[in-house]
Amino acid sequence: MLTATMLGLKMLGFLMLMFSMCDAIDQCHEELILNPPEVLEEFGKTVTVNCSSADNGDGMYWKVGETQSPEENETSTVWEVNLSDWNVTAECIKWLNETSICRKELKITVYQNPEEVILFPTKHAAALEGTQYELQCDVVNVSPVQHLTVRWYRGSETNIKTDNFTESKATKGLANESSTLAVIFSRADNGAQFQCEAQLDFGERGSSPPVISSVHTVSVHYAAELKNQTEDVYGNEGDNVTLTCDAEGHPAPAFSWSLDGRSLMETESNLNVTIATNAMYICTATNYLGNTTKHINVHVMKTNVMGAPSAITTPDPSRQRSTAGCPLVLTPAEIVVRFGDPASVDCSTSAKGFQGMGWEAPSGATTSKTNVTTWRVEQMMDWATKPLCYVNRVDGQCYVMLQITLYKTPDSVSVSALDQGPMVDGTEYRLKCDVTNVAPVQKLKVTWYRGNEAVHTESFNDTTEIQVNVSSTLRVTPKRDHDGELFRCEAELHLGPNGPERVPTETSSPLKAVVHYAPVFTGSYSEEVDVFRGDNVTFGCSADGHPAPEIQWSYSPGVHVTVTTRGSQKSITVTRATSTDAGVYVCDATNKVRVVRRNVTLVVKDTPYSGKGLWWLLIPFVFVIIFVVIVLADRWKRHGQYTFVPDKPNKNDSGIPMTPQSKEASV
Repeated sequence: MLTATMLGLKMLGFLMLMFSMCDAIDQCHEELILNPPEVLEEFGKTVTVNCSSADNGDGMYWKVGETQSPEENETSTVWEVNLSDWNVTAECIKWLNETSICRKELKITVYQNPEEVILFPTKHAAALEGTQYELQCDVVNVSPVQHLTVRWYRGSETNIKTDNFTESKATKGLANESSTLAVIFSRADNGAQFQCEAQLDFGERGSSPPVISSVHTVSVHYAAELKNQTEDVYGNEGDNVTLTCDAEGHPAPAFSWSLDGRSLMETESNLNVTIATNAMYICTATNYLGNTTKHINVHVMKTNVMGAPSAITTPDPSRQRSTAGCPLVLTPAEIVVRFGDPASVDCSTSAKGFQGMGWEAPSGATTSKTNVTTWRVEQMMDWATKPLCYVNRVDGQCYVMLQITLYKTPDSVSVSALDQGPMVDGTEYRLKCDVTNVAPVQKLKVTWYRGNEAVHTESFNDTTEIQVNVSSTLRVTPKRDHDGELFRCEAELHLGPNGPERVPTETSSPLKAVVHYAPVFTGSYSEEVDVFRGDNVTFGCSADGHPAPEIQWSYSPGVHVTVTTRGSQKSITVTRATSTDAGVYVCDATNKVRVVRRNVTLVVKDTPYSGKGLWWLLIPFVFVIIFVVIVLADRWKRHGQYTFVPDKPNKNDSGIPMTPQSKEASV
């Protein structure tokens, strides 16, 4: 009986030892130390990594790919290799005993700086003013692209655009990447210089030296434009004057002149003429993008000695405002009048013995023998009127010209978009403010507002005095937080101290900005998700963008994987995970602007303490086996014999059990 029991206990001990050995294989009781802890090195370079531990155990070695280095019975082992394989992997392995190992993987990043960075226009043609122009920056033979950053520069400005490729699919090996910059140029941008640079950025581990493209100079073509489209020239009969057509364009414009509808032979921007009679000269400036014309009115000055001067409709720039020593005083000296409003000015003289005085003007002209005369009109409607007060004296005539600023507030002020479609985050966009029928334009100031913030102000140098239509352009590079903001423009006429006390102001209706921007992932995120075999796990993917992005998961098909959608989040659920469910799950967030990507690596691990769990499940089974062994051993011992022990001693009271004898012994 005792022998059988001991046999069962030995079997139980053997089973417990076997299970404990299974547990030890899955455990690493000490830390392996890698020096350096990770490798970041250029392709083709040689690196050396030391793996060490507190004791040598039963041996240490490196496993590089499928190749194993010789085992060393030391506390450290060194790996030296030339990084000529983009897919190189390495791990340090230590035998703890005959059945247990400890391993540590070395993180290796092999990189190569761009071989070349090339900047060029996507269309080999000159940039046209007001038309979108695209530049492309090609980065040749770079790795890994997920660490690549491309920056754009304009002249001495700080970088105007940055492209990151961090959302690119993780790849190893050389690749080519491109970044584009869309710009809408104005004539002021002609000759602007652009550069792009490419750099590998490894975060806290540092960055590689940037590789910079050559400088690209932009040639912007624009139609001919005149500084002013009308001009009045005054002179005496027989005077020689030079008429100037000051037009600018790119390519440089060609010029043509005409007089009263008759073409002249001059093709330069200046025309020399001799004043004979009042005449109108027309200059036309033309290049392949269009033409513009300028009207120059030539006026002959004539003066009567004793009478009123000949009609002067615009001031003579060759004369002073008043004849030197002319005893005339205007009250007020200058006036600012709203178009269509009445106006009046007194003219008085201190001269003695004058022969008469008066006002000369298309309307409101007067003559007087007294020393005060008044010019008065009920409605100021003539843009060219320059009233002149004169006095006739014995020694001749002198006069003073009234300075009038005739202004008109805009009929309308409106904002519109010059570029089609919604705004896009990071892309330049143009808004236009149209101001119609305003005068004088040189007194106009247009201010742009985003919300309540003034973002741009523009003034005008045109000397035209009649009502004109003008526009102001706002160049804006929107950001995602500009979506829904209101843009408006405000037109103000700053008329000086003689103008209205309150500055005449007209404001446009607001334009609501619609900004499209690339998706940005939201919520918590782990690059690696661990799950034990047989457990369930869920990880989600959500992103914000405009338009709202579409979320799409990509993964190897598995029977345990389901995809659910709740609001803007799409989740992956793995039930009763197995090794076939392990791998990379890719989440793409897509809208009209861009596709961004996020990778989640699912690692399926063996259930912790799986050996111990199996041990507890086998305990009842082990006890059953032990019981069966004991019973069988007892029956084996009893086979063919028995022992009879009476309850009471026999007659001899010997206490010795009686054992039957064989037949032979009884004879």
